[in-house]
Amino acid sequence: MTRLAIVDDHEVLREGLESLLVGTDLEVVGTAGNVAAAMDLMEHSAPDVALVDIGLPDGSGIDLARRLLVEWPALRIVLYTGETDAEFLYEGLDSGAHGYALKAGPMQELVSAITQVAAGGSYVDPRLDRILLSERATQKASALSPREREVMALMAEGRTADVVGEQLGVSVETVRTHVRNAIRKLQARNRVHAIAIALERGDIALERTPER
Repeated sequence: MTRLAIVDDHEVLREGLESLLVGTDLEVVGTAGNVAAAMDLMEHSAPDVALVDIGLPDGSGIDLARRLLVEWPALRIVLYTGETDAEFLYEGLDSGAHGYALKAGPMQELVSAITQVAAGGSYVDPRLDRILLSERATQKASALSPREREVMALMAEGRTADVVGEQLGVSVETVRTHVRNAIRKLQARNRVHAIAIALERGDIALERTPER
């Protein structure tokens, strides 16, 4: 079971989510309605994942995400909001949060997002692809390191993490760490999305087979 904490200022929403998640692989270990209560909740409930609303009465959920990751680096965070504004999205992903889910989405989509993030992946609501693949987004994304570009270029050519690790002389886990970092820096939904953004920005390029 994945231990989940819910931080949202609407009590009805918190209770509704807790009820709807019964019978899933997510165990709600506590809820909070503001930043102060959230900090206390994390300390005493030790969740694996925190679902955090962006708009809280005593501060920003995005700022809270930053604070939580300083105190508990292993905590996985999914920002949960009705906001589709590009600036909120950029700031949210820059906070270090691992997921960005919209309240407009169905419950199964939210469960999938939390599960994906809990497993070490990242998630951005697919309704936000238009923003993430825009020229403004690809320009704003952080620069990849030389090793991250190397790994993503090999991945773009269809190589698996095992093959990339063998070719570069590093462990599979090191390859996966570079991929996760690239996904975060490029504000991507997943590895495929990160490759698409890296290609669009010119960070990587597919080798062309010479014409005969």
